[in-house]
Amino acid sequence: MRAQRPPDMASLSPRQPSALERRRRLGRRVGIAIFTAIFAGATLMWTIQILTVVWGSAPPSPAGCGAGTARLERALDRARAAYAAGSGTEDERTALLRYRTALQPEWAEEKAIEAACRSEQAGRKRLKDVVALRYAEEHAVRYESLGLAPQRRRLKETPTGSTSHELIR
Repeated sequence: MRAQRPPDMASLSPRQPSALERRRRLGRRVGIAIFTAIFAGATLMWTIQILTVVWGSAPPSPAGCGAGTARLERALDRARAAYAAGSGTEDERTALLRYRTALQPEWAEEKAIEAACRSEQAGRKRLKDVVALRYAEEHAVRYESLGLAPQRRRLKETPTGSTSHELIR
């Protein structure tokens, strides 16, 4: 007996898909291509916007380095005063919003002032110190609103004549 060999795969002719199947495959491929193009395009656009904001630069401020840095410092003073004028019992988001709102419009020009200070070493150091102060004060606002505001609220809720053992240690 002679063993039968399986038919050669190359010799088998593939089944021809019907016209409807070809249209479905084409439609599926077109749908995948459109879906991919939409999301790849949106992702690329958002990536470019983020990178431009983070590492982009602005033209130098016409006010110059010294005047621009002084404006940022005055905005910090104004933001500190705006926070201090608040009730002191508000939540973190409200306190930060009031502080950050008071920083504007000067701090919107931070990149332009940074560009103006590039050529001056003393100006760069001063700007670095002002930026560090901004974030240190923002941290203090956050600390006060998270840590001290609840204590202040409890103290206001406690009647004047009663003694709270929770506060006395």
